[in-house]
Amino acid sequence: TEAEAAVLEWGHSAVISALDVSVAHFGPQTTQAALLEVETQPILAEPLTGMNKETDEAVTVLDNAEEVHGNMVVMTNQAGLPGWQMAQIAKKSGAAALIVVNVNKKHPDDIYRLELPEGQNADGIDIPVVMISYNSANVLTTATVTAEMKPEDVINHGMPDRIRLYAGGDRPFFEDVAPKSPTLYLIHNVLTPEECELLIKTAEKKVQPVTEDSLLELSHNVDKLHKVERAMLWQGMWQMPANKAIEERIEQVTGFPSAHYTDFLVDKYEKGSYRQPHYDAFPTAVAMATITIFLNEGDEPAIVYPNAKEPLKIRPKQGMAVVHHNTKDNNRHELDYDTLHAFMPAQGTVYIAQKFILMEPLSYARRIVIPVFAMMGMSFLIVQLHDFMLEKFGAEKGPSYFDKVCVGLPVLIIGLLAQFILDRVQGKKPSTADKKKKKKAAKKD
Repeated sequence: TEAEAAVLEWGHSAVISALDVSVAHFGPQTTQAALLEVETQPILAEPLTGMNKETDEAVTVLDNAEEVHGNMVVMTNQAGLPGWQMAQIAKKSGAAALIVVNVNKKHPDDIYRLELPEGQNADGIDIPVVMISYNSANVLTTATVTAEMKPEDVINHGMPDRIRLYAGGDRPFFEDVAPKSPTLYLIHNVLTPEECELLIKTAEKKVQPVTEDSLLELSHNVDKLHKVERAMLWQGMWQMPANKAIEERIEQVTGFPSAHYTDFLVDKYEKGSYRQPHYDAFPTAVAMATITIFLNEGDEPAIVYPNAKEPLKIRPKQGMAVVHHNTKDNNRHELDYDTLHAFMPAQGTVYIAQKFILMEPLSYARRIVIPVFAMMGMSFLIVQLHDFMLEKFGAEKGPSYFDKVCVGLPVLIIGLLAQFILDRVQGKKPSTADKKKKKKAAKKD
């Protein structure tokens, strides 16, 4: 949640690296920005787990307390020592802050908020305490390591000279919600309120009742939509700077290359609207993942995943993205049947935007040509052409033939236009024969 979201950051103005961390329930909180913010050197604790290997008991002070003093100490929960106890050890060792690594190799991206047991006093813990995931710890301890380095050349266990801890605020941050199956997580603040309003304003003029499938727009199984209006916001490579910034941010926070993104498909839900359980599987393309973004808030339509190992219900929150991977993590890209999902009946007007991450990059036709026709108000003709190609050549070959026609059509139009202009120009110019006739007529006169 935003109450626990913070950031570890290092680098300079040209290259900044950052990791999401979770602030413990004890110590300074994100609402106390001045107390939470720390910028200093990271130091690995000795012992790393806070446990004495010989006695198998918790140490009182770290062996390298002198080095730790005034710095941000890194410890792990591998030995099972409670977070509050590690915080006490770090405090007594003079640390300015504590980073706890969640050593969970089965779920290496998992983090959680360290709790304080009932009855335990945390009055003495006045330093920031945060948790990072196992994968994030690997990033931190290889931040200054290069491929050509020898082990003896690595300084400070590969960690940066200085790192900065601060509250996440409105910065996008991750929240894991399905640790087992399917691959499902939330990205808070992926869009700002202003960006959400911009998408709503763009879509509200274009949404129409959905009556039939349009595989070009990846609008499939529309029979499962009840009183939902929809619009495809064709933009491709012609998008405005504000929309380009959105796509770049999504690419940065998800890691998916933007060349594989579809344009936004925006659905408008009004009171009573809902969508029945379905999969994001299409005959003409493999959607590896789906990004669903709530553009405004409301109690419903919540998105539910009934087939998840632990059934999930996620309520709308403006600017929050729900990301699920439609395919299994194998080379065959098999559909993950745990991704079955639905949208509960809406209690008011709610806009929801979706992008699909395709296995193959979007073609030239879809990134450049189709958006141009859409801007001219001719997208319906392109949809009809696509449907014709599918009917004529099937789902396997139809899309490739469609792309070829889309690429060739503008060339043909430009050629015909050039020929028309040339004919007009030549029509105004007198021919050589006409010039000779005029000369003869002049001599006779």
